[in-house]
Amino acid sequence: MNGAAAQRHPDLPGSSATPTAGHVAPRPPAAPLWLCLGLSRLPLEVRSGGCCDEDARIILDRAGRVVQASAPAADSGVAAGLPLNAALALCPGLVALERDEAAERAALERLAAWAGAFTPVVSLEPPAALLLEVRGSLHLFGGLEALRARLHDTLRATGHAGRDAVAPTPLAALWLARAGEVEAVTDPAALAGRIGRLRPAVTGWPGKTLATLRDLGIGSLADCLRLPRDGFARRIGRGPLADLDRALGRIPDPRLSFRAPPRYRGALELAAETVDTTRLARAMDGLFAELEGFLRARQRAVGRLVIRFIHLRRPATELTLGLVSPGLEAAHFAALFAARLERLALPAPVISVTLEAESGEPFDPTAAGLFGDEPGATAGLRLVERLRARLGREAVHGVCLLDDHRPELAWRIAEPAGAAYGVKPAIAAAAGKRPGWLLESPRSLPSRDGRPCFDGTLLIESGPERLETGWWDDHGIARDYWVARTPAGARVWIFRDLADVDGQRWFLHGLFG
Repeated sequence: MNGAAAQRHPDLPGSSATPTAGHVAPRPPAAPLWLCLGLSRLPLEVRSGGCCDEDARIILDRAGRVVQASAPAADSGVAAGLPLNAALALCPGLVALERDEAAERAALERLAAWAGAFTPVVSLEPPAALLLEVRGSLHLFGGLEALRARLHDTLRATGHAGRDAVAPTPLAALWLARAGEVEAVTDPAALAGRIGRLRPAVTGWPGKTLATLRDLGIGSLADCLRLPRDGFARRIGRGPLADLDRALGRIPDPRLSFRAPPRYRGALELAAETVDTTRLARAMDGLFAELEGFLRARQRAVGRLVIRFIHLRRPATELTLGLVSPGLEAAHFAALFAARLERLALPAPVISVTLEAESGEPFDPTAAGLFGDEPGATAGLRLVERLRARLGREAVHGVCLLDDHRPELAWRIAEPAGAAYGVKPAIAAAAGKRPGWLLESPRSLPSRDGRPCFDGTLLIESGPERLETGWWDDHGIARDYWVARTPAGARVWIFRDLADVDGQRWFLHGLFG
């Protein structure tokens, strides 16, 4: 081996050489940071249609005991674990509902899809928590506290409430969230001290295990950590010991990432059957907010939403929202829905609502303008959508130019965002000089001494513009057009047919704005 080879490259394993001045050591990967979003009120929320605390209500398990109580019920002394009779004695007007675990699971999965707008790594923690790995998202939201604030703002918009906790490991974040610890733990070295002060109940260990810990006089996880490992494993079990190791990051804790479905479908049971449009709009606001998070996570936009109002003894009432241009904003969906709801006649009270959206198309932030030709100008499209929502789709159209010099055939009705292109520049320029209002068919004008009259004798301003075309089909024209002004000052577009040998017949064809 020559001398150069014997110096051992600093990148090779086992090398002790100092890197040269030009060498940049690879940066170690950033430690993960987990945010646990606890949704402790989920059982009540899925049965209350976004109105959890408007009246005294409780959720019961299969044994007839209280799982959760609304704020008015809790103020009367109703608490989790009480039997129904005891709860009714404390609050006679109580509304009792059976727990719907399937609806809770569906809501948790929809919120997992919504949370994908904050991070691509979301894991379910049934029955009522989500785990989000947020380290890579911090720079997108301006830091951890800004991300947490944004998370809670958008969560409230969905009609759900929750509390979060942050830690370097998913299990520690889950335990901290259960304990209500809101101060983030970002340093792994501080993790043992923070989870050490928690009570063992936050771990979710079996009741028998917790009872054994109480018998041993263990009141905190710090007490568990102080016990000899072998003795703890023998008396408490290897499962709880492994949980402590996972929470502290001593052993890996892999999590299965949630995969959102290709299409969104949300459902919400109302607190009570209703025909009140305000209540219906409020219930739909939460589903629209869920849909926005679902779409942002996938960078998709949709052009059609289907809303169904479920009645007790009648077929569902269906309402379709069609957008001129695909979108993803909940506020926009809600505005269109409110406009359509004003025109909707419900045949019966509504007991629940569903929202379905197509798979959509890739989101383009530079959406076209009013007629598809003004990038970024979305205000016109939204005006069209609101007008259609109020007046009906058939009442509002776009207009696009066609490659034809004949005024009657130079345009057609089109979707506002779908105007046809490829018009020759000369035709487009001519169209710009023509009136904005064209009569359905030319109107014959009287004349006085060979001069056309319309609300008086017209004053010719410019012309003639000769249009002689269409000889190849059955709609040929040969006309001379002029721009004229009435005595009152209105500008009009008139023509004389070249087939009129006397030159005395004039026609009104358009009005300028």
